[in-house]
Amino acid sequence: MTWSDGSGNFFGRNGDCIDISAAGLKVKMDSQIPARTVVSVKSKELALHGSASVRSCTRTGVRFILGLEFVGGMKWRVPESLISNGIR
Repeated sequence: MTWSDGSGNFFGRNGDCIDISAAGLKVKMDSQIPARTVVSVKSKELALHGSASVRSCTRTGVRFILGLEFVGGMKWRVPESLISNGIR
């Protein structure tokens, strides 16, 4: 995931996807990102590449759970490679 702050500083961090739907995803990561920040998300395994808006960011221990909503008409669907492996 990549994003920039209000001063134009660029950040990039990896996170663990813990839930995904057509409209967005939930990610666990080490960084706090303010609500309404637009982030770029990319995952080869999930066939996902696009933008999302941070809707929530909640601390859980030393990590954060981020709720992200896809923007720009982006919708996600289960890739055929996952369906053929029995994952839905």
